[in-house]
Amino acid sequence: MDLKKSFVTGIFVMVPLMLSVGILVWFFQKVDGFFSPPIDGIVGAIVPGATHIPGTGLLTGLLIILLVGLFATNVVGARILAGIDWLIDRIPGYRTVHTTIKQLTNAFSPDSTRSFKEVLLVEYPKENSYALGFRTETVEKEGRRFAVVFVPTNNLYLGEVLFIPEEKTIRLSLTVEQAVKILVSGGIASPSELFRHKDALDKPTPPSVS
Repeated sequence: MDLKKSFVTGIFVMVPLMLSVGILVWFFQKVDGFFSPPIDGIVGAIVPGATHIPGTGLLTGLLIILLVGLFATNVVGARILAGIDWLIDRIPGYRTVHTTIKQLTNAFSPDSTRSFKEVLLVEYPKENSYALGFRTETVEKEGRRFAVVFVPTNNLYLGEVLFIPEEKTIRLSLTVEQAVKILVSGGIASPSELFRHKDALDKPTPPSVS
């Protein structure tokens, strides 16, 4: 038995497992700690001497998120939330932060008409080096079409906005969710069909524009 190999294998198994469990515990504690005080106050008023029940804050948070989602999908709720956004946009200084965060989160929403439209492979940051990007718009200048592409360069929400000629982009049969998974995993989750055509990088196919 190779003890050294077994020990190293154990490390590679335990580290991601411990990190995953640690993140879940941290998330549970933060959310539960945020929502628990009001719930504990209500329970304490109804049942004198009642102690904190772990998990009630987390369940309350999940319930609030669900109710907000249901409220936002309602016509009246959508108008009220739009009014709240309008008020927030009138706050000096904070407007830019709120708008930027909202646009970034909406970009990954499948229900948003302003979300990323498709996944592209573009030559970046130098020749013969390619990166995953998300088409946000298509613009035309002097009869030539350009793809407006967001290329994440730091985590997921920070990156470069590039204007690339259509003929120099490569369309990929990936969903936005699949592309995000590739980026978050550092390329480990890259599907094999990404480069199934050996000449894909040498002969990019110009995409059609709707």
